[in-house]
Amino acid sequence: MSSRGPKPKPIELKKIQGNPGHRPLNLSQPKPKVPVKRPRGMGGLQKKFWNEYAPELERLQILTGVDSAAFRLMADHFAIAVQAVRELQAEGLTVEAKEGIKKNPLAQIFKDNSLAFKAFASEFGLTPSSRTRLKMPAELEQLSLAEQLFQAVVEVVDADADTGD
Repeated sequence: MSSRGPKPKPIELKKIQGNPGHRPLNLSQPKPKVPVKRPRGMGGLQKKFWNEYAPELERLQILTGVDSAAFRLMADHFAIAVQAVRELQAEGLTVEAKEGIKKNPLAQIFKDNSLAFKAFASEFGLTPSSRTRLKMPAELEQLSLAEQLFQAVVEVVDADADTGD
């Protein structure tokens, strides 16, 4: 199955962006009323990520209860990337192998999960480039979530460096 053109954007993102294509908005688009609930079984970093960013996205009507699985995956990729960075800092970028010195496999784990995180962040309008296209209605204040998301990784890594973890 092939798709035509770019993926459609959620109507709430189009509204925030000021409907740049000036095409009629799909006002019959489903508007899930399922409340946003943090899924069970999330680890510490995932839970912290969820608690920090989900309420704001829900307030902006970007995150709904039916989006919980996608947002949880975003939190999972965030946590795995942070864990990989921590281990990379402890082990170094290269490892000794029977073939000689090679790139630490954790670097690939970090890259894969960072890219997956970025894809989810784009879906939710949270990357710097996707956010530049957003125009917040007067009743909703301008966000700086993308900087906060990426700053969170730096803070976790810095905190570990300070405590010697």
